[in-house]
Amino acid sequence: MQVTGQVGAAVRSAGSQEPFDTLCRVNGPLRWLRARMGVRVVSALAAAGAVAVVLVVAGLSLVLLLNQSLRSTVADAGQQQAEVLGQRIQANFSGTGDAKRNALEATGKRGDLVQVVTDYSNDSDENRGPDGYAYVPDKPEVQIIGSSDTLDDQARMSDVVLDPGQQLIIPSTVITRADGTTDEVLLVAEGYSAQGRPITVLVGQPLLPVHQAVDTVEVMVMVGVPILVLVTGFFTYLFSSRALRPVEAIRRRVAGLTDRDLSTRVPEPVTQDEVGKLARTMNGMLSRLQESQATQRRFVADASHELRSPLATVSTGLELLGAGMPEDSADMATVQTLRGETTRLTSLVENLLFLARADERGLTPRREEVDLDEIAEAERVRPSADDRVAVTVSTEPVRVTGDRGQLVRVLRNLVDNARRHAGHAVLVTVHGDGETAVVDVEDDGPGVPEADRARVFERFVRLDEARARGDGGSGLGLAIVSELVAAHGGSVAVDESTTLGGARFRVSMPMAAAEPDPVEDDDQQLSVTAGDTTGETVAGAEDERMPVPPAPTGGPPWEGPRPGRPSPGPVRTPVTPHPVGRSALDPPTGPLPIRPNTVGSPADQNATRPLPIVPRTGTAVATPPGGTRETPGRPTMPVRPRRTPGSSSRN
Repeated sequence: MQVTGQVGAAVRSAGSQEPFDTLCRVNGPLRWLRARMGVRVVSALAAAGAVAVVLVVAGLSLVLLLNQSLRSTVADAGQQQAEVLGQRIQANFSGTGDAKRNALEATGKRGDLVQVVTDYSNDSDENRGPDGYAYVPDKPEVQIIGSSDTLDDQARMSDVVLDPGQQLIIPSTVITRADGTTDEVLLVAEGYSAQGRPITVLVGQPLLPVHQAVDTVEVMVMVGVPILVLVTGFFTYLFSSRALRPVEAIRRRVAGLTDRDLSTRVPEPVTQDEVGKLARTMNGMLSRLQESQATQRRFVADASHELRSPLATVSTGLELLGAGMPEDSADMATVQTLRGETTRLTSLVENLLFLARADERGLTPRREEVDLDEIAEAERVRPSADDRVAVTVSTEPVRVTGDRGQLVRVLRNLVDNARRHAGHAVLVTVHGDGETAVVDVEDDGPGVPEADRARVFERFVRLDEARARGDGGSGLGLAIVSELVAAHGGSVAVDESTTLGGARFRVSMPMAAAEPDPVEDDDQQLSVTAGDTTGETVAGAEDERMPVPPAPTGGPPWEGPRPGRPSPGPVRTPVTPHPVGRSALDPPTGPLPIRPNTVGSPADQNATRPLPIVPRTGTAVATPPGGTRETPGRPTMPVRPRRTPGSSSRN
């Protein structure tokens, strides 16, 4: 079980809960992004968005200011040119047309957009507009007295006629050139007086350079802003990733912590920033959690160990107390109740002690071949106090490598758990799935809710409804199953039973490696020391000593291998292990054929008698030294006696 949730709860409990909740409530869109994209992406987006807003505002301001500045410069240039022209025209103006042309030519501005108009009318107020300027577009008295060669002499640049001393700037107007094309200009108009007549000088400044400059800046802004935004987002993501790299290392280390081992510490950066403080705080918290866990484990182990002796004394006392009581007495009923509670308490103490030892030293199961189908068959016939539930077993030959006692405990805990919660039936299925051995324990009870299927294997976990304390469960059986299965390299899970409709607990373990095919070699034979065969033990047995039964003088051969079992390979032990379910001391199923012992001398009795290789479920056949061995379908071959210690091969 990972402790990430515990660590997170401890971090939140270190400070005020209200600021934490307030931080999570602010900025709804940012919280949504942060929950789905992470801090780095949110930081990059926030930085890019902020930079984009700043750049857009700055770009627009730049464009507007540039446009205004260029237009102001153009207007200043037009005003200066209009003043120069007005003064020269005013000084050289005469009433004749030649004088007027000479006055205009004297300015030297024939290439510019310049026009001089005058009004020969009486300048009545009805010809003035709201701004005080005289607009006489339809008056034939308003004449163009001078115009640049680039302009149309018949097209006035403006219909306004100013009084002397007045000035007018028209930001944008369209004029017609002499070649018939039009152009947008900024028009500057200034009023003068010559020979008592009002003269208006009109100077047009082309706006094309202004538009070109502004358009260039706009293109630069439109292209540069997205590039700068992307670059800002990229570098923000990169820098935030580098800044959060220690945090990610801390997260991975904490995510890998389990309640088995809290000795691992998160890496501490050498910096004194917030990340370094977080790492040091996290390590301090892990140290305190480890110390608290060690104290708890020592308490559980010591308490469980110390309770064993008093419980054994109480159990013995109850047995002695009830020995002389009538079975139907009230005192005997009380004793029986106390026995049951004592048994339950003893089981709880044993489970606690088992888990405490597993946490302290770990589980190292023995490595031996175990037949899961036979363990399941044993569970079917195991007596139970609850006769209302029928246990059905469906098996096929499946063999795994592990500790037989621990695997028996796994299946027993699963069956007991199914019996407690079943209505009427429990089904145990053992089968192979490729190279995996599968054990299913199903019941017709209420099942396990999907939300609780992960934590049902935690310690002291009981589910609501039917899975309560009153049903006899301590909440440790499935935790022990999970520990034992994991120690054997397997896994256990729970889902819904498709057969009975309740819960289905599935244990998956790797199957034992296949045995090699038997080698047909007449020289491969095993021997035991000659002498009396009764009560002899087999040297080299791994876990137990097997006595060699006395050899009868005749009878039918033993039964062959069990159906469905793989044929065993050559076994270099004097006798093969007895079939599971039978004791090593059980007598053979029938008389064993053996040739009579023809060697009677004591020296010959000290020689070794080789035994032939026999099927796995049979019993070894002793062959006298110097005799022959008979194999069905093969010719009789002499047996070579082995040399005993102390004898000479040259005798």
